[in-house]
Amino acid sequence: MPTDQRRIVVVGAGSGIGAATAAHFHEQGDHVLAVDLRPDDAQASEHAQCDLRDAKQIAKLLGSIGADWDLLAYVAGVPGTAPAADVLKVNYLGMRLFVEGMLPLLREGGAVVTVASVAALGWQDRLNELTGLLEATDGESAERWQAEQDPNYPVYSTSKQAAIIYAKRLAPAAWQKYGVRVNTVSPGPTETPILGDFEESMGKEVLDSVKATIGRHATVTDIVPVIAFLGSPAARWVNGQDIHVDGGFVAPLTVGAPIQL
Repeated sequence: MPTDQRRIVVVGAGSGIGAATAAHFHEQGDHVLAVDLRPDDAQASEHAQCDLRDAKQIAKLLGSIGADWDLLAYVAGVPGTAPAADVLKVNYLGMRLFVEGMLPLLREGGAVVTVASVAALGWQDRLNELTGLLEATDGESAERWQAEQDPNYPVYSTSKQAAIIYAKRLAPAAWQKYGVRVNTVSPGPTETPILGDFEESMGKEVLDSVKATIGRHATVTDIVPVIAFLGSPAARWVNGQDIHVDGGFVAPLTVGAPIQL
């Protein structure tokens, strides 16, 4: 019997953008698997726990969920207040391992959407610097790479830069081999439970200046529709893109002063 119900995996569904993403798909009648580190009360059809710092746990989970999924939304992330190793493992390496393990489980025409960040601004200028991290396939290698980096450079930005570059490099092969699209969404500052951590790691005055420039911080309801669009058949020809969802804050930083009206 034909059905319009889709099968969605949301990683990082315990709070914030992840919880709102799970709720969005659940409310429209899709089958949602909510994945988080701890037990969560996300609106979903089923729940699973996974420590994304642990490659064995990722492999075990992916080996248990079966195939024929339509979308992987990797929304999990930890802020720069966490240990550097955890930031790299969850935001980049865990994402990479989860995505690569999910590709064979996604239907042709499916999609991967990873939440990155406007904090990754400037990733184009760090391609050579990030080579070692992008070649790392385990946590120990990522930690060794980080130990040789400038400790004053924000590791959160590094993790999201690597996530964007990886997605762009993976997208052509994922499309050609599996018929699956890979894109990233980069929110600006967003009202979630970890906003305070970002204020601590990035500077409250910095985030306040962003808010003053564009009028407010984002809410999860600003971000989730973009994730949903990129994961839908309506975005069937969008692949390898990083979409800023920041109210337009970043644009003048990259092209010069805004036109005054």
